[in-house]
Amino acid sequence: ARAPGDNPLARQQVRQAINHAIDRDKFVKYLVQGNARVIDAPCYPGQFGCDTSAAVHYGYDPAKAKALLAEAGYPNGFTTQMVGFRSAQWTAAIQNDLAAVGIKAQVSMVEGAVLVEKTKKGEAPVAHWDWGSLSVNDVSAVLPNFFGDEGYDRSQDKEVKALLDKAGTSVDQAERKTLYAQAIKLITERAYSVPLHTFTINYAYNRELDFKAYADELPRFFWAKWR
Repeated sequence: ARAPGDNPLARQQVRQAINHAIDRDKFVKYLVQGNARVIDAPCYPGQFGCDTSAAVHYGYDPAKAKALLAEAGYPNGFTTQMVGFRSAQWTAAIQNDLAAVGIKAQVSMVEGAVLVEKTKKGEAPVAHWDWGSLSVNDVSAVLPNFFGDEGYDRSQDKEVKALLDKAGTSVDQAERKTLYAQAIKLITERAYSVPLHTFTINYAYNRELDFKAYADELPRFFWAKWR
């Protein structure tokens, strides 16, 4: 959220409350399933520069969420809009967790391309979506898009943008790691997003096929062979 005023999401305590309101462990266990895991950083843990130790951990704590909302001036919660695209069941689970602390999210499900456009135009106060980084194993493929004043950045945080810009132009790996860690710390402290979980990619194939899956999600069928 860019402007304060009457926009609850422009308040850091509200965004922190949302992070505490969502039961991510239950979400992953019962909905996403497989080998998916909860994440604290707004990037994939295997990506270069995704320093998970730099991220603030928000445990599931509805009482703390309510207290933060009260501190922000919303003791009775508020109403907002949430747009999702992948799974109505998944988005509804988040909607229910938010409702439990007083945040009434009116949900609409749209096509992925529509959600992208709504986010760009600032028409999705809360957007529930995911980002695959086009299989690029570097946080430069995700962080600038959401926090570096590029396509989907709603925070407009100049301090974070400066860190990401410098990291994106440096060729020194140690410096890049340090800069990205600093950016992740600020992004999560200021709660500009709610990192939820990783995904798992499932492949079904004949047991006679010699096939190996890779972490970058790209199926190398040209290396597969019959046993």
